[in-house]
Amino acid sequence: TVDTDTPKDTSPPDETGEPDIELPIAVCDVSPNPVSPPFESATWLGGDSYDPEGGSIVDYNWTLISIPGGSTVSMPSGNDANRSPFVPDMAGDYIGQLIVTSESGLESDPCEVTLNSTPAENLWVEMYWEFPDDDMDLHLIAPGGTYNNLVTDCYYANCTPELEWLYDMDWGSSGYEGDDPSLDLDDINGTGPENINILDPQTNGKYTVVVHDYRGSTPDVYDANNVTVNIYLNGTLTWTDTRPISGENTVNEFAEIDWSTGTVIDL
Repeated sequence: TVDTDTPKDTSPPDETGEPDIELPIAVCDVSPNPVSPPFESATWLGGDSYDPEGGSIVDYNWTLISIPGGSTVSMPSGNDANRSPFVPDMAGDYIGQLIVTSESGLESDPCEVTLNSTPAENLWVEMYWEFPDDDMDLHLIAPGGTYNNLVTDCYYANCTPELEWLYDMDWGSSGYEGDDPSLDLDDINGTGPENINILDPQTNGKYTVVVHDYRGSTPDVYDANNVTVNIYLNGTLTWTDTRPISGENTVNEFAEIDWSTGTVIDL
């Protein structure tokens, strides 16, 4: 015998009598990914978002919900599905969030995507500080070099792209540019970042990382300014430390980098 009885409906009654309405769907991406700071750019992509109800997407709300410590970047402005150019100023992860709105006024659930900012150079030293108007300068001293020496100390006076041609910053193997340093950014009035990098560091000796509280450009109005230094070896954050620095013209040794062993030593 075939049972033809209809099963009892145990679902709750539809009190409104209205059909279920589907929310729009935010679809997010970022490309290219990864990128190298501080000059390569990426685009946040939301053009594949859609409304299952068949309506149009009328608003794309992109926001940055997480950035590395010390970063000062923001999401490019606008209302377009795609946002560019986005240029990370520091190494680390940047998380973008997209919420879209349909023409019927419904908002999607958030969609999140992570952009990885990875140094292109094998040795990457970056610095930022807490308070503006207190100029901090990053120095990287070559193995066997001395502080403030215009050949063996890479800093704002000799190592920026505009100035390095004036000085013989020929570190490591003679005539080989891959083991020479470069200071990409020098920030005076803000909070950084500053970074010094070397594509292919020399294997003998140890590099020294120094922070100088520059005298004369801005008033030293703080009891102490918290300065953070991050050191990346082969694209990986190997060492980080934050230290309070006070007093104009103080010279503060932070770390020693032994490239041959891949180690960083506190100073």
